[in-house]
Amino acid sequence: MPYIKKLYEDSFPASEKKPFEWMMDSEERMLVVMADQKVCGLLFTLEDETGILIDYFAIDGRFRQNGVGSRVLGLYLEQAGKPVILEIEDPGSASNEQERKLRLRRKDFYLRGGLKLQDYRVDLFGVRMEMLATIDQFTYNAYVALLKNCLFEGVENHVSKV
Repeated sequence: MPYIKKLYEDSFPASEKKPFEWMMDSEERMLVVMADQKVCGLLFTLEDETGILIDYFAIDGRFRQNGVGSRVLGLYLEQAGKPVILEIEDPGSASNEQERKLRLRRKDFYLRGGLKLQDYRVDLFGVRMEMLATIDQFTYNAYVALLKNCLFEGVENHVSKV
């Protein structure tokens, strides 16, 4: 588990992370990604009756050029059995050009993987996010309901449509 925790800590900005220990004790579902019998990634999800939120998805940088991330995403979306939604940092709100390019690469990765840009953005705990889903319209209300069902009472006070 130390490797997974380190990968999680290293892969996401502080403004987006939940405490790792909380996630291990919560409704988060953790999937460990393996390649060549080595742990190389993680996928944390939240799920209710309406859909699945990919909360965190990271592949160790040493495995990224081998297409591991694309294969994992494709397999996961294939077997999900219900709509999948995820939040990505809005490229338009990046603080510099390097960060904007990174966010655009991330967005392109998910679009190539078959997700569709939704017609709304959210402010989630002060971070502006674009929304992607496997269906044409995963509504804002359904997204907030999923958060409320899976996280904590009052989470809706920390998310707004922008």
